[in-house]
Amino acid sequence: MALSRLVKPPFLRATRRCLSSRDRDEKNSNLIHASELETPIGELPSSAKIVICGGGAQGAAIAYKLALRGLGNDTVLLDQGVLGGGTTWHSSGLISLMKPSVVETKLTKISKDLYLELQNEHGFYTGWKEVGSLYIAQTEDRMQYYRRLKSESVARKVDCELVTPKDCKQLCPAIEVSDLKGGLWIPGDGVANPYEICLALSHLAAQRGVQIVHVKRWSALDYMVCNGLTNAASSSCTYRTHGCSYKIIL
Repeated sequence: MALSRLVKPPFLRATRRCLSSRDRDEKNSNLIHASELETPIGELPSSAKIVICGGGAQGAAIAYKLALRGLGNDTVLLDQGVLGGGTTWHSSGLISLMKPSVVETKLTKISKDLYLELQNEHGFYTGWKEVGSLYIAQTEDRMQYYRRLKSESVARKVDCELVTPKDCKQLCPAIEVSDLKGGLWIPGDGVANPYEICLALSHLAAQRGVQIVHVKRWSALDYMVCNGLTNAASSSCTYRTHGCSYKIIL
């Protein structure tokens, strides 16, 4: 995005983000890279109390949380391909704490805490870097919106700061600031590695009893009603949750 500010194409308007990191290439060799571990794959059971459809970051996080509540042995995580091989592996990994709604902000803060837990308590590499986010405004209306976010940040307990164009230049020297009204700096924002996080959650869930099963393909109708989850075998369940991308089935 810094390059777009230098070139200044006419179709780029309003908000852009500049992320930077002093230790972008630094890796902690003491951390476990889940992608280098063998994936814990099991067989599809005849029945399960809880079935999670989709083995991406969302499905793995649900499985991990259920396992922490003592439901690991009652839970099956189904995935059609490689764990984390869907939308998770090409996600940007941006973690922005200040969201439009209170619920979204709370979910993002919980996610950040989970990534720090994986790294600090369990020793897994998550790629977490707290680099901060800089939101910039070219119009007074956009700057007014940032002032409102700043006021809301007090109740949401998110550390952020209104900054001048000069401050924006200091935070991200690559950008052009002559046409800016100001910006909003959120130092607690960061970036992480979604694929490593997904696999780390999967391994921890499996250690606590969750069964991870690969299936060749979904049966669309059975997938929707949960009478039978695959073409190859059937599995009855009491509860089901979708941890995969939304799809329209015609």
